[in-house]
Amino acid sequence: MPFLYEKITLYGREGIEITGFEGNAKKLTVPEYIDGLPVLSIGKNAFNDSCRELRSVALPRGIKQIRAFSFYFCSSLRSVSLYDGVEDYYDGAIRTSAGISDIEIYMTENRYELVRRLLEDSDRKLRVLFHFPDSSLQLIFPDYNSNMIEDTRAQTFHIRIEGSGFSYRECVRKDGIRTAEYDSMFRRALSGDFPEISAEIAMSRLMYPAGLGEKAAAVYRDHIKSKIDDVLRMAFLPENPGWLELLIREELISEEKTDLALRLAGERKLPEAAGQLMEYRRRTFSPAAGTVFSLDDFDI
Repeated sequence: MPFLYEKITLYGREGIEITGFEGNAKKLTVPEYIDGLPVLSIGKNAFNDSCRELRSVALPRGIKQIRAFSFYFCSSLRSVSLYDGVEDYYDGAIRTSAGISDIEIYMTENRYELVRRLLEDSDRKLRVLFHFPDSSLQLIFPDYNSNMIEDTRAQTFHIRIEGSGFSYRECVRKDGIRTAEYDSMFRRALSGDFPEISAEIAMSRLMYPAGLGEKAAAVYRDHIKSKIDDVLRMAFLPENPGWLELLIREELISEEKTDLALRLAGERKLPEAAGQLMEYRRRTFSPAAGTVFSLDDFDI
């Protein structure tokens, strides 16, 4: 077994703390038990810059503690999945792994304090997928910068925050997620962040519409239509699964832009996507008499 570990006692329970990993795995699942004992803790520097190939880590349900710098300068690490049963999350656990962009969290105990700690531990853009017992919710939290500004006259310092990411994080409280507050901040994202961020926010909310009001949904739809060229290019990227299906289901692609989408599908050699688009075009728009569409028309 490539895991390094030691026996510990945590909250009166005997268990295992992961202290290291030796191997070249790209995807890693930490086991629930080792030597017949539950894995309770991820130790300091357990995953570090020696794990050069590691891209994703899945933690078991029984984890109760994630210590400081558990993920220490893991340069290739992109995603972490865990359960909200973690009771002790130490500052800095993910801070130095700048590549982490996706967090998947299973909400079995409604411990939103853990979510807040995770969000506070990174000022980078994070895509967080929440799994609840009866639904799922994906939210994009943009990045932000904080700078200390000295006021010499008042002999004090002020913190200046740039970017909407900090305010978006404030929508997660100890007792839950304020989805209406999150949605109300969209115009701030439009004015202060990159267009790709606003597209991700809009697409994620329509894809996972828990708590989404119709007024906010309309704003998101209108934004996607106004940026459809950029959205279509992003829809064919591997990190955005389900985007094309959503655009088709919501009928957000105009007849004119269907040609662009088909061309993009051809460039990326995605015949299934091209087939979906051609069926969407046939079903949604009225082709001219005698017009026939075929996959042979596209270089796929």
